[in-house]
Amino acid sequence: MSDYLRILIVAGGTGGHILPAISFGRWVEERNLPAKIIYLCGSRELEVGIYEALGISPIIVPLSGSPFGVRGFRALLRWKELAISLVKARKLVKKIMPDVILLFGGYLSVPFVLASPFIHAPIVAHEQNAVAGKATKLCSKRGIPILTGWEECLYLDPGTFTPVGIPIRKIKFMDRQTAWESLGGEGIVPPKKFVMVMGGSLGGYSLKQSIIEVAKRDTLKNHMFMLIGGDGRSGIQQISCNVLSVPPSWDLSAHFSLADYAVTRCGASTLSELICYDVPGVLVPWEDAADGHQLMNAKLFLHLGKGKIWRENESIDLLEDMLLEVSNLQRILNYDKCDAKRNEICVRFWDAMSFSMKGEGPIGRV
Repeated sequence: MSDYLRILIVAGGTGGHILPAISFGRWVEERNLPAKIIYLCGSRELEVGIYEALGISPIIVPLSGSPFGVRGFRALLRWKELAISLVKARKLVKKIMPDVILLFGGYLSVPFVLASPFIHAPIVAHEQNAVAGKATKLCSKRGIPILTGWEECLYLDPGTFTPVGIPIRKIKFMDRQTAWESLGGEGIVPPKKFVMVMGGSLGGYSLKQSIIEVAKRDTLKNHMFMLIGGDGRSGIQQISCNVLSVPPSWDLSAHFSLADYAVTRCGASTLSELICYDVPGVLVPWEDAADGHQLMNAKLFLHLGKGKIWRENESIDLLEDMLLEVSNLQRILNYDKCDAKRNEICVRFWDAMSFSMKGEGPIGRV
């Protein structure tokens, strides 16, 4: 082993897998730890775009998704991609010679799990959600140590995983006027309660339509809803007097600086950021999420964060009531405390990873 660790981070699919991976890598660099980070992702435009937006050039393997849940030619294509990626994974590991491989879940982890008997490097998996995904279950069967984002993880037996939390992005806070201008807002920042509306990488359209509808209520005229992930044009686009479309961005520093509360899908990474930065939220689980993991994430959030859960089969009147209730929850922002929380998560992650590299057997609870 050299004077520094060569860490191969495998993360692709959606921002929910990629952003925690990059957040951990950035933390390692911030701390000047003796490590070199190498990123690997799949070939989907979304995931490659996330890395490029954050100034990272990952290794790209020709895998565009899971072969499960699709049919016909698309399924055949993905099985072919999986076979090619399996061979490429072995060759890459042999070439890179990493001291440890970190898998951040999703379909991209599968080739490395399947090739694990032939890979001479420790492998550690991280499950962000409160429900173990297919890749994480496969890791468990193969005896690969698993770190988790929550104290509970459905489908994994207690004692077979280590809760460490979810590495999150570092938010650079600014005053409200500066935040407003950095988003493309003109003039003085409106004297309203600002709401981040985050639809996630998938399933965001119906949530945004619900917000546009409820925002018409007289009780919410003093609330400014920011729909994050607009049409890609620069600057803010006005949808109505109190609904704005904000261009997509992987740096949410201005958004968090403005927000009084949030309305969001329940990806684990997003919820962890709300907890760390003390943002109250109306949580709207995506009903088509695999194994209902977004609902489980939301329920565990309520133990640590502030907010309410609204299901899309419930009434708009109930959503209105929840928005008003959550908007009155006080946000207590302590910059030093936020940084300390973020640091604690990454320290636990680093320590658990280091422990697994020593070959001392399964990782137990911290």
